Amino acid sequence: MAQGITPEFLEELQYKNDIVEVISTYVPLQKKGGRYFGCCPFHNEKTPSFCVNQNDGYYHCFGCGVSGSVIKFVQEIESVTFIDAVKILADRAGMVMPEFKEDPHYQEKKDRREVLKQLMKDAARYFRNNLLDETKGKEAREYLASRGIDDETSKRYGLGLSLDFESMPGYLRRKGYKLQDLFDCGLINGVSTPRDAFGNRVIVPIINGMGEVVAFGGRIYHGEKDVAKYKNSTNTLLFDKGRTIYGVNFVKRDKKQSGSAYGELILVEGYMDVISLGAVGIKNVIAGMGTALTEGQAREIKRLADTVFVCYDGDDAGRHATVKNVDVLRAAGLNVKVISLDDGKDPDETVREGGRDAFFKKMNEALPVMEYKLKLLEKASDLSSLDGRAKYVNAAIKLLKSVESRAEREVYFERVSTLSRVSVATLEEMFSTSTSVKAEAPKIDKEKKDNTLLEASRFVVNRIMLCAEYVDLSLIKSEWLAHNKHKEIFEYAKTLGENKFNVGQMYAHVEDAPEINEILSLDFEFDNLAQEKEYFDGCLIALANDYIQSRLESLKNAYNAMSDASEKREAVGEITRLGKQLKSKSISDKL
Repeated sequence: MAQGITPEFLEELQYKNDIVEVISTYVPLQKKGGRYFGCCPFHNEKTPSFCVNQNDGYYHCFGCGVSGSVIKFVQEIESVTFIDAVKILADRAGMVMPEFKEDPHYQEKKDRREVLKQLMKDAARYFRNNLLDETKGKEAREYLASRGIDDETSKRYGLGLSLDFESMPGYLRRKGYKLQDLFDCGLINGVSTPRDAFGNRVIVPIINGMGEVVAFGGRIYHGEKDVAKYKNSTNTLLFDKGRTIYGVNFVKRDKKQSGSAYGELILVEGYMDVISLGAVGIKNVIAGMGTALTEGQAREIKRLADTVFVCYDGDDAGRHATVKNVDVLRAAGLNVKVISLDDGKDPDETVREGGRDAFFKKMNEALPVMEYKLKLLEKASDLSSLDGRAKYVNAAIKLLKSVESRAEREVYFERVSTLSRVSVATLEEMFSTSTSVKAEAPKIDKEKKDNTLLEASRFVVNRIMLCAEYVDLSLIKSEWLAHNKHKEIFEYAKTLGENKFNVGQMYAHVEDAPEINEILSLDFEFDNLAQEKEYFDGCLIALANDYIQSRLESLKNAYNAMSDASEKREAVGEITRLGKQLKSKSISDKL
C-alpha cells in the first residue's frame, strides 16, 4: 500500500463508492436474495455466476474465481494500477487524494508518463492527418485500398502516415516537446540526429487496453528494396511488448458497445493481419507483439474469452511459434484450437485472395492442439522406413504424455498405429512403460496431507470471513493455519473485536492475493448448522494436531542431542504435555 494512503482512507473510499453502484456501470446486475448477480466481465459466460455482496463490499465469480473489493474491480476492469484505481474512485466520491509516496520517484515517474502519453497522442493525430490529407496521403491510401483496407477500417484502427524523416520531429518540437521526449518514446533514432524512426511508412498506432497510444508500427508502401518491411517501437516507459496485445482495446470497446463479449478470439502474428481480417468484418482478432507469447499476455486473453484460435503464418517459423505458444495459452486455462493456413500464406493473404469465406473455411477446419502437433510430426517423419516409423512412434508417445483423458489417448493411438504399423496394444505398453516411475509413497502421502490441511485451513478462514455464529477466535491459534495469507486474515479478524468482519474493508488492511480467491471460492453444502459446526471443529482439530505433531517431532529430535539433565527433564515434560494434547478430542485442550 502506498505510504500516505491509510486503511482509514480506503475504508471511507469504499463506503462512499457502493460496490453495487460502481459495478452496475460496467455489468448489468440483478438482485437475488441478499446478493446481486450478473455475467462476469472477466471471462465469457452466458449463465451469470458473478456475485456482488453489497453488505460485505466484495465481488466473487464462481466461474473463474476472481474476487475483491470495489478498488480491485476498478483496477482490473480499467487495467490500471492500484493508485490509479483509488484516484478514479476518489474523484467519483468527491474525495481529496492524500499525499502519498509509493517510492521516492513515484510522482516524477507519473509526471513523466503523462508527458509521454500526451506526446504519443499528438504524434498519432499528426500521422492520421497526414494520411487524410488529400494530396500527401493519396499514394498511401491507394496502397491501403489495394490491400482491401477501406476508409472505415482505416478509421477504426487509427492508421496514419509518416511523410519523411524530418517532418514529424519538427512538428512535435514546434508543439513544445523536447528531442529527449521523442527519443524516450521511440519516435526518433537519436537526439543528435533526430530522424523519424518510422519515416516513409504507413503508421499503425499500438493502443493498450486503456485506449492509450503507447507505441507505433510502420509498414513500407512504396515497394522499396533493401529496407525492412516493418519497423516497430522498441520498449519504452510506456510500452513493453511482452505485456501488450494489439487489438485488445478494440475487443473491449466492441464488448462495451454491444453489451456482450466475444466467445472466441483469433490470435494472429501481427497487426496487419488484425487489420486485414477487420476489413472483411472479422473483428474478434488480436495479435501479440512478436511471436513469443508471455504468460501475462495469455492471462489477459483469458480475461477476454474462453476459446482462442491460433492462426499464425503457414511457414516453419509460424508453425514453430504455434507449437510453443499453444502450451502457454492452455496453461492459462484457455480452450485452444489451431487454424492451419496453406504453405507460405498468412491471414492477410488468405482473405485478400479468397475473402472472408476462405478464412472461415480454414477456421471451421481448426484442429485441437494435440491433433495439430501430431500432424506436424507426421509431416516431418519418414514413415516409409522402419527407422523413420520407430522415431515417429517414440516422438508420438512423448507428445501423448500430456493427454490426461484415456479415451482421447486411445483415439490418437489408433491414428499412430495406422501410420506406424505398430499395434495399439504395443503402443499402450510403450506408453505405460515410459510414464511409469518408482513409487514414492511418502512423498505422495505428504502431498495429500498438505492438500487436506490447506483445504481445512481455507474452510476455517472462510467461516471467519463469513462471520459464522459458531466461530470463537479465542479457540484458534494462528500457528495452526496452513498458509501465511490465512494467518494474516486471522490476525486482522482479531483486531476487529466486537465489530463484524467485512470482506470489502479487509482489503484495506490485507494485501490481495490469489489465495483469497481460493478461500472465497469454497462451496460447501450442509444439511444443518450442527453438521457445519462439526465439520468446522474437525478442520480445527486436524490443523491443531498437525501443528502439535510437528512440535513433538522437533522436540524429540532435539532431545536426542541434549546433554544437560535439567534440559532433558524439561523436554520430557513438554513431550508428555504435547502427547496428551494430541490424544485429546477437545479443541480447548490443544491451546
